[in-house]
Amino acid sequence: MNPITFEDLQAPLFVAWQINSACNLECLHCCEEAGHRIPGELNKQEVFHFLQQIVELNIPYVAISGGEPFLHPHFFTICEFLSKHNISIKVETNGEFIDEEKAKKIAQLRFRSVQISLDGATASTHERLRLRGDWNKAVSACRLLIKKGVNTEIVFVPTKFNIQEIGQLIDLAYSLGVYGIYTGKIMRIGRAAKNWDILCPSEKDYESFFKTLNDKVDYYDGKMKVYYYPYDVIEELKYRLKFPAASLLVLPNGKVKLIGPLPFICGDLKKQSLTEVWQNYKRAWRNPKVIEFAQRVIANPKLLAESNRWRKV
Repeated sequence: MNPITFEDLQAPLFVAWQINSACNLECLHCCEEAGHRIPGELNKQEVFHFLQQIVELNIPYVAISGGEPFLHPHFFTICEFLSKHNISIKVETNGEFIDEEKAKKIAQLRFRSVQISLDGATASTHERLRLRGDWNKAVSACRLLIKKGVNTEIVFVPTKFNIQEIGQLIDLAYSLGVYGIYTGKIMRIGRAAKNWDILCPSEKDYESFFKTLNDKVDYYDGKMKVYYYPYDVIEELKYRLKFPAASLLVLPNGKVKLIGPLPFICGDLKKQSLTEVWQNYKRAWRNPKVIEFAQRVIANPKLLAESNRWRKV
């Protein structure tokens, strides 16, 4: 009996939804180059038409990001709708807008998890990568969420100037009481591609980084989850050419991207149903134009800089 593939599914298993592009920070490594409102972002009616289709297709899991999702005017209304229909919600945020009241509301909505970006064990390191960021606010958000019983996770992106703090950061995460910390190699997409020379760690840096991670995995076994993805974006792309994910990446304007490292748009939720977009997605992975460009990116990773120059499949 042949195993089920993404092509056999009538709907995705997971939706990664960038609900807005507005952000209060200007992070040097931002994949989406967020910080401004892009033209044609989904209005409230379009947002809830999309949400209704998620429910009708029984999609079990939605990850919400931005930009900064807490800046979206309908953020909590969106989450209330998903929670009401028993759809798991993960939110990825810089944490700077989470106060006591918001933490309480998140707890009431029973999010699957909230992931807070914390890119240093010290304020100076975190704020060097996250321009205009506030390390203390991010740490405070973790404390408030944990106090309310919310499943809280920390995400760390390694760069030349913060990679040496990973051990301290993991220890900090444990002292805060978070569920887990997630990390891996920095992705060469968006602003990270533009700032690659000042951000990309050396192989020697990574060797020490992964050794520390392995030590911390053992040390915190049974106490806190320490998870890292050992592959870079090129290795991920090679894998996805053979085994595409059963998920959709939805942009703030309703366009649907094939995968983060590639510029291809496989649908538009303003013009097509979610079912039509899913069918387009499945066909796109077999499109010679996509395969040829992906192979060029694998051969020349500098082409990752084109990932946000969208083009239709």
